[in-house]
Parts: sequence; structure tokens; C-alpha cells
Amino acid sequence: MPADVAFRIDLPHGRCVGVRIPTGVEQDNLLSLAPGLASLAEEERDYLESLSPARKPTWLAGRIALHEALRDLGLDAGPILTDRRGAPELPDGVTGSISHKRTLAVALAARRLDGLSIGVDLEPVPTLPPSPSEPGWDSRPDISSRVMTPEELAALAATPEPVRRREVVLHFSIKEALYKAINPLISRYVSFQEATILPHPDGSVTVTLALAKQEGPFLAEARWSEISGHLLTTAAVRPG
Repeated sequence: MPADVAFRIDLPHGRCVGVRIPTGVEQDNLLSLAPGLASLAEEERDYLESLSPARKPTWLAGRIALHEALRDLGLDAGPILTDRRGAPELPDGVTGSISHKRTLAVALAARRLDGLSIGVDLEPVPTLPPSPSEPGWDSRPDISSRVMTPEELAALAATPEPVRRREVVLHFSIKEALYKAINPLISRYVSFQEATILPHPDGSVTVTLALAKQEGPFLAEARWSEISGHLLTTAAVRPG
């Protein structure tokens, strides 16, 4: 394997690969990811060198994951740099997305058919009590009113802790994946209030879009699962 691959799985919205990001090392020390670094194109290595030491490990792990997901599909996207919105810059015929947290990077890739655009997001599963080593969401202020629509907040009202905190993070993550999927199709910021979602226990999600500028119509799907201590969410959007 070219790096410390945590998993390679087929999801409803594409091929997903996770790459572990080592802990307990200096942020500018990429030795543990060196095999993956060597597999990158010269343009990617040059771009990596332009990043701050803190960003290098997560960017590198994300690119390794995306290249691996594409290879699993029999695709070669060539050098994958970054577009003006910060997303991976992919050629025609390919759609993909990257997300990363401190210890894990994931990439989702698929063939771009019928205008398909996909997104992925990764968030640590909230813990109670908060973990001192990775406080993450547990130490942040309540963001439910910013992330959730009035309908979603009404459903959340009767939810006890710690399930409530997990539901807020899950809604955030699904909407992040949806934003990544829909942004290339409409080229603008999409607020949390422009989609109402209802996650189901089986991993499916009911998605209702209410785009402020009435773009579309679009067919939007989302899924969620839990893997390696993280909530993993994916979304697929195509013209309807």
C-alpha cells in the first residue's frame, strides 16, 4: 500500500478510501506518508511545498486517498491540485471530494455521469464526557440554531443528551457533504438553511432542497455511516 490505508469501501455514492494521519509527530514531518508522497506528480509535490507545515499532512493524506479511490475505479485524473473554492481540481468525466480531521483523511470518487457531483464529510463522533485529547465538537458552543432549520430544531427539541449533540454534528456533516456536492453546479455559497434533512437509522437521509436563488431542479441524495470513530457522510447531486 502506498500509505497507511485505513479502509477501502464501496458506498452508494462512490468509492471511498480512508488514509490514517499519524499522531505524535511534528506537523512538517511527512516520513510516515513518504510512500504516498513519492507517488504524487511533480505539480502536486510543488503545491504541497507551498503549504504551511500544519496543512501539509492533511492535504497529502487527502490527495493520497483520492488517488487511491480513483485507481480502484480504474481512473487516472493526473495531478490533482486545488480549485478556487478549495476543492480538488478534477478533469471532465470525474467527480470527487475530500474531507479530513486530525487523524484521518477520506476521499470519495465516482465517474461523472449525467451531471453527477458528489461530496464527502468526516466528523469525530461526539463523546460524553469530552475527551481531553481531542475535544472537538464537545467543547464548542451549541451551533444547532445555525446549522439546523426550524423543522429540524423542532425534531431535535425532544432529543436527550448525548444523542442531541450527535444529531447536531450529524446534521452539520450531511449538510457539509451536500454543499460540496452542489457547489460545483451552482458556483455559490449554500447556507445551512437551504436544505432540510432527516437522517434515518439505516443510514439513508431524506433531503429537501430550498435553494435561495431557486436553481435547479436537482435530485439530491445523502447517506451516513460510522467508521473508525467518525461520522462519515456522503452526498450526490445531479440535475433533475
